[in-house]
Amino acid sequence: MEEVVSQVENIENHEPNESITSEAIKKVQEWMDHEIQIIATGNRMIKGVFTCFDKQQNILLNYAYEDVVLPDGQTIRKELGVVFVPMRHVISCLVLEKKIKQKQQEEKKEEQQD
Repeated sequence: MEEVVSQVENIENHEPNESITSEAIKKVQEWMDHEIQIIATGNRMIKGVFTCFDKQQNILLNYAYEDVVLPDGQTIRKELGVVFVPMRHVISCLVLEKKIKQKQQEEKKEEQQD
């Protein structure tokens, strides 16, 4: 999802050109309601549903969680809920899933077929 970061930066760092802004906004809007993974400073990996971003380029995730690796190698999941991740802390992003609603509908259809 490094592409997400560059699209968000295009919105903020462009010459006044409405078509560039519109294209970047449309592209970022396509990723809304998708599950994303953010690698942040401090070697943190946060996953959640991409809900929005603001003018300060904070990313809002819903249903967010972080998998924390303990010194003994065990992994525990830390439920975070709703979080804002400041863009200055984002190292990379990746779109992981289809839209959550679309995914749920597909799963429901599969269950009905069984």
